[in-house]
Amino acid sequence: MKHKAFVLAPAFLLIGVLAMKFGWKPNPDLDWSVAFPLWIGAHLAYIAGNVAFGFVLVTWWRWGRDAARSPVERGAVHTLTGLGAVGLVAMLGQMVIDLLVAFEADSRADMSAISDRYHDIPGFDAFFYGAIPAMHLGATALLLVLLAVRGRVAAWPAAAYFAGTVAIGTQLIPLMVAGGVVLGVSMYAIARAETVGARVHVGAAS
Repeated sequence: MKHKAFVLAPAFLLIGVLAMKFGWKPNPDLDWSVAFPLWIGAHLAYIAGNVAFGFVLVTWWRWGRDAARSPVERGAVHTLTGLGAVGLVAMLGQMVIDLLVAFEADSRADMSAISDRYHDIPGFDAFFYGAIPAMHLGATALLLVLLAVRGRVAAWPAAAYFAGTVAIGTQLIPLMVAGGVVLGVSMYAIARAETVGARVHVGAAS
């Protein structure tokens, strides 16, 4: 499949969520020899998923730029893409910081004290752990809605993606998992339609 990032992004993020919400969070007494690789693996999955989402964001920006019918729409595409990129950077920064904390710690208890040093930095929480990281999913959902309005993507996967981001935003574990699955399905459908469309175009041209 040409657009592999469309599949890899939600898949890796879902792996990270499952590892953290069902492995790390409900098991505070895990031995460090188990907890440490679990934390590292989950965060590497988050990083991989967000990097893949970067490629998706660029693709959707190109589609939106080409589909825009007015300067206002084009400005909206650029703005949403910019907000999504800022949110993505903040989320990646959060993951890197969490990894640094884990590598510096000798136990799960140590992580809290080490993490506090970072959180005491002015503006740190607001950028890396506040609403800014969430801008990525919100902005991409609105960008996808715009693409659906202009007929660049089908309406149902855009609507499903939007619903999935709302579910993830609740921070309720069952809804987060369900939202991650919905994102994966919707992005696969978009990638699949794009691939099939490209084959039809090539076949007609030949």
